[in-house]
Amino acid sequence: MGADRIIFKNAHALRNNMTPAEMLLWGYLKGGQLGTKFRRQHPLGIYIADFYCHQYKLVIELDGTIHNLTEIAAQDVERQLNIENDGIKVLRFKNEEIFNQLQKVLDTITQHVSYSPFRGPGGLAKRIIPCLDVKDGRTVKGVNFVDLRDAGDPVELAWNYSQQGADELVFLDITATVERRKTMVELVKAVARQINIPFTIGGGINEIADADALLNAGADKISINSAAVRNPALIDELARAFGVQFVVIAVDTRVIANKNIVHLNGGRLPTEKETLDWILEAESRGAGEILLTSMDHDGTKAGFDNHFLKQVNNAVNIPVIASGGAGSVQHFVDVFEQSNVDAALAASVFHYGEILIPDLKKILRRNNIEVREV
Repeated sequence: MGADRIIFKNAHALRNNMTPAEMLLWGYLKGGQLGTKFRRQHPLGIYIADFYCHQYKLVIELDGTIHNLTEIAAQDVERQLNIENDGIKVLRFKNEEIFNQLQKVLDTITQHVSYSPFRGPGGLAKRIIPCLDVKDGRTVKGVNFVDLRDAGDPVELAWNYSQQGADELVFLDITATVERRKTMVELVKAVARQINIPFTIGGGINEIADADALLNAGADKISINSAAVRNPALIDELARAFGVQFVVIAVDTRVIANKNIVHLNGGRLPTEKETLDWILEAESRGAGEILLTSMDHDGTKAGFDNHFLKQVNNAVNIPVIASGGAGSVQHFVDVFEQSNVDAALAASVFHYGEILIPDLKKILRRNNIEVREV
């Protein structure tokens, strides 16, 4: 969010000099224990937040006795106003509250991050999610996962989408290299410095260590696909280690002999699993969300597979993200109206400026589809 090198350097130093109150509260915030991810000493423009959750755009500040001084208190007010002008909520607690009223503090924080992977009465606001397929450090796009062409720098695109009002981002690494983990960790760090919306990272995640490295680098969720099909127990392990809200199961499906069949390796390898059966198993093992891509529709700009999406959405109790086929604003209206999925994901129509997210959200609102304000 505009933080320069010096701010990051200062934040790094502060991470190693936590106050006793910060250490106590961090013991309850780290590891997603309240259902979402917090970062400590996180740079925000010219400021450094004690704790920051960008899924809910929430800052937590702890004030010691020095904040009782008139000059410091005035600076706190100015700082908070500037942060709130960027659309970020600020919660302030005194150190003595952390030591003497910790449960009350945790209850207050929980009220602001009451995440549930299940849809409640009336439904949640529908999410618009640009997807960035990353190959060799660049964003690419093709048709049916082939004929790839360059679509820009992923970090620049991520910043642009966050400014436009995207609700989340998904990055999928489609490059198989020995240096994948190192490369993707650096990408995650770069993206986390630039945006204040949640993002998911997928590709090459085969074990707990892979997911841990990416989440620690700043990703909010991880996505697994082929690795989960080959080793379904990986879903259980990830859900236990990080919580279901961090685990997205990506499913690539194609119709074969009138049946939706799960495919691996970017859609080139059919399995023996029927798609709905696999999704239900993934949910039972601890998947927090399903990212469902119809490869028959992917890149065609002919619209989402609304019929099958509705079938899946009606069968599960976790959010479903529709992917594959977006070509016009009407396609987004149709997928929400006809399938009631929780989110719609697209790539090329956003990358090449064919659809602008603010315009898309205006039209969705006109059609009485609830979306988050830009």
